[in-house]
Amino acid sequence: MTKTLAFAGNLNRNALPGKGDGINVYEFNEQTGDLSLVSEYKSIDNPGYLAIDEKRKRLYAASEVPEWNENLVVAFDIDPARGELSYINMQSALGNATCHLSFDIARETIFASNYTVAPLGARPGNAIAALAIRGDGGLDPAFAASIHEGPKAILPTQKRQHGHCSVTSPDNRTLYVCDLGLDQIIAYDMPHKGEELRLSAEPVTQLPEGAGPRHMVFHPNARNAYVINELNSTISALEHDAASGRLRIIQTVPAIPEDFTQTNTCAEIAVSEDGRFLYGSNRGHNSIVIYRIEANGELSLVGWQPSQGIGPRNFVIDPSGRFMLVSNQKGGGIAVFRRDAETGKLEDTGKRVELATPMRIVFGRF
Repeated sequence: MTKTLAFAGNLNRNALPGKGDGINVYEFNEQTGDLSLVSEYKSIDNPGYLAIDEKRKRLYAASEVPEWNENLVVAFDIDPARGELSYINMQSALGNATCHLSFDIARETIFASNYTVAPLGARPGNAIAALAIRGDGGLDPAFAASIHEGPKAILPTQKRQHGHCSVTSPDNRTLYVCDLGLDQIIAYDMPHKGEELRLSAEPVTQLPEGAGPRHMVFHPNARNAYVINELNSTISALEHDAASGRLRIIQTVPAIPEDFTQTNTCAEIAVSEDGRFLYGSNRGHNSIVIYRIEANGELSLVGWQPSQGIGPRNFVIDPSGRFMLVSNQKGGGIAVFRRDAETGKLEDTGKRVELATPMRIVFGRF
């Protein structure tokens, strides 16, 4: 019998407005959208971003503590029958404020993106680090890393780096790193264990000054990708040339209504599995923006759905495609929405999970 589990990471160290529980594990009903708590893993500091290897039954968490110069990537085994996590090991992310984890296509490497709030020049200070995954699911120490700022950096600049996301190209040839501080997406040749991070032939996609590219996602067609820009509240549609690895901006659209004049920062972005709709989250407007994806990769506005909370940092579509769960980091907990697969629209179910600081949810179907 198939079981669907939802894993929620929560701040639990110096967290406001309240303290979280670490990692909460819920059984999720794909028919009703109900969440039932089955276990908690509390022996971890600030598990913000989570990444799951569903096939191998493993979970990885970024331990994001801004006060530490080196944050951590923590590996767990998943027991689907009991809905419990068991610790394997942890390794340094070789940087500060680790805010994103991702895999290569083969699930042999995990990439840690570091936002960096430590003092300028503080060591180790890497924007991105690559860690090999062992056969037992544990992590080896990072085999490659890259600094984006300063005269000795791989891309010398006096701007402040803020690595916020790494995404593997569908052909596993290129690693793209969104650097919010540099307003760039930086492309590396895909590193394998023992190799350095080397810039690709066309390494930089420049976003507008002050855009703040935060998270990026590929379309199932592999020809298009989309990046949500945190600081100017926009979404950019990109054309992907697999042969060269080049990204080209073909359209930029607003993430918030034109008449919204208060402060807003964007956070998460996702494309539905069928490739028909794109979603992005707004913190300030406190909403999910919905766009239809046209045949040419451009976006047409569907509308906005209130997030039913404050600061929707993350959201995820469940494996059935029927529901979306939204993590309202600064109030409102996890809100459950029903998703219309034909229109892309969301409807509030009224179901809530009361968590103080939910940061990220991932699903596993076992």
